[in-house]
Amino acid sequence: MSPSRSSKKWVLAAIGILLALFILKIVLFLTAKPKITVDYVAEYNRASRPPNYDPNENAAPYYQKAFDAFVETPDKFEYPHIDWPEDFNSDEQALLQEWLTSNRQAFEYFGEAADKPYYWLEREAEEDNFMGSVMLPELGPLRELTKALVWEAKLAALEGRFHAAFENILDCYRAGKHKCRPNVLPSEQHIGLRIKQTAISAALVILDRVQVDNRASKFFQDDLQQELDTDTYVPGSPAERLFDYDILQRTFVDNGRGTGRLWWRIGFGVTIPLAGEGRIRERKIMFSCVTGPTKKQAAEQVELTFSLFNQAITKTPWQIKSESYDYFKEIENINKRHISLEYLGIGIDPNNIFHSYHRTKAQTEALIAILTILQYKADTGQFPESLDKLVSTGYLQALPNDPYSDGPLVYKFTEDNFKLYSIGEDFSDDGGVSEVVNKARQGTGFRGTGIAPYVHSPDIVYWPVKELKKLCYEFTLE
Repeated sequence: MSPSRSSKKWVLAAIGILLALFILKIVLFLTAKPKITVDYVAEYNRASRPPNYDPNENAAPYYQKAFDAFVETPDKFEYPHIDWPEDFNSDEQALLQEWLTSNRQAFEYFGEAADKPYYWLEREAEEDNFMGSVMLPELGPLRELTKALVWEAKLAALEGRFHAAFENILDCYRAGKHKCRPNVLPSEQHIGLRIKQTAISAALVILDRVQVDNRASKFFQDDLQQELDTDTYVPGSPAERLFDYDILQRTFVDNGRGTGRLWWRIGFGVTIPLAGEGRIRERKIMFSCVTGPTKKQAAEQVELTFSLFNQAITKTPWQIKSESYDYFKEIENINKRHISLEYLGIGIDPNNIFHSYHRTKAQTEALIAILTILQYKADTGQFPESLDKLVSTGYLQALPNDPYSDGPLVYKFTEDNFKLYSIGEDFSDDGGVSEVVNKARQGTGFRGTGIAPYVHSPDIVYWPVKELKKLCYEFTLE
């Protein structure tokens, strides 16, 4: 055999081997798939379960009784543009009274639930134990009941039953605390904060619209202060972290070494119906099945973002500003590092819950301060010259902190009124004056399509209370 023929055979053999390896690679690429090895829903249930759990101390069955007994909100009061019972016409007031009376049993169950130390539900997935298919059916009824109980509180205050009114407010606040637990899902924590805000806002409206006697005011202040003192909640992300890992195990190939990449069925199944930039994103996601990141790199990104979140959430907005390190921008940049992970929803968006948490806490402290200011005025005939005066005379336990400054909330007084406000997210004291912006928001309400101006305030004003006004509606006939 000639040397040239021998060389050709070796070349052909080498090509054959390479082709076989290439085909094998293609086969492995097409047949490899994710392995679901961890039941993250079960992990979540274990993590969210209260320590030393006692079924008799769980509010869940009482809330369920309240939901079952609840008579749904009439459309007229679903999204009202007024915030006080007297501002409805006589027919609307009668309907409001009838609706609230029909819900007395639901309110009783709600009160029993609010007195329990915790509210825990064992979650179930709708699809293949996937955390993304876990339903939270109680959140809607819980919010609706809270809004109804707020109307009940306002009506009780209007009738001079202040103790009952404030008990209802406290029940709502406690219900918010039930959902404000760091180990539960982010949507639960958001609802918990919203319920707290609803309760505090209602109390401020009551103080603005009726003269509350000092005895009832002091009772409310003491109980609310106790709720605040025992509230150890700081937003947490363990549940969202479990959610991310559940997505990773379902979308990345598991090769046992952590170097598996995005499953081709996921990457090549992406459809972004946009031209230009959208098509570029689509191709990048497809090619990430080959180019990465690996499952291990994706997990490292998850850990990094949650580590930054845990550092940021313990600080106030002012402290973060003073450090000159934007945790949230850094988290955003990390989340965008790999376009495939961004598409899958891997990562965390802490900005909203961060500000909501600090605003809610400041609003609660502001309400307690306002209660003491009004008590001082009733006792002495004049407003205190400063918040320090309230502390030194024993009316106020501590100065209300402004999370957007390095000091307390701003207090200013005149002979007949006072202002109490936070300087807000622009970190600038604008005097506590609301600025009416010449713009409009459009939305659909029970009386048609509404066009209404909205108010922009650089400062967060707690007092005087901004009253909601009936809006002028433009009706669209179809």
